[in-house]
Amino acid sequence: LMSTLKCPPDGAFSAYYCVVLFDTIGYELFPQDLQETPGSMGLGIYCTLDLEKAQTSGKEVLIAEFKPTVQSDRLGSSDLALHVSGSAGGAAESRWRERSFSGVIFGETELCVRADTLTALYRREWRRPESAWPELARTVGHMHDPPLAIDSDTSQTDASWAKAMERLKTYGDDQVTLTRERLGPMWQRYADGASSPSSCTMM
Repeated sequence: LMSTLKCPPDGAFSAYYCVVLFDTIGYELFPQDLQETPGSMGLGIYCTLDLEKAQTSGKEVLIAEFKPTVQSDRLGSSDLALHVSGSAGGAAESRWRERSFSGVIFGETELCVRADTLTALYRREWRRPESAWPELARTVGHMHDPPLAIDSDTSQTDASWAKAMERLKTYGDDQVTLTRERLGPMWQRYADGASSPSSCTMM
């Protein structure tokens, strides 16, 4: 049994995505390059809202921005599913895809989304000495509400780059925290009464 969480039009959410990246990959990352992987909730992009868990994964911690309503031509595409382990048996864990949900929240901090809902993907940290201003400009251009703007008048010193990286990191963490504060209580309320599935709307 699953509950339906209806999301606002053009609503954007952020989560941590952990992955192993080769050193040859530059600053810019592309959401469309992510491959859906099998897991406890079937195929999807598995993310977490728990920074400590992400940091202990041993992988690179990225920030993924997604919009459940981005694929408006798919029935139910504006909805997220709420699922509690053990609240349904059999293949229920992967049924969210069959029912055309954009993603599923299966824990207070855990979610799995369709790859086509991702709209932006960026690094939480950049430890290399070189800057990458053109790549940064394209990255923030894909974000729902970017914390900075890059144009021809932007100072491109090493100090400016360091400041931009710190600002992006703080912004990303804040966006994930906001997502956790919005989605976590919704899942918890459903978990407390999982025997009676219902539909709720996020304002």
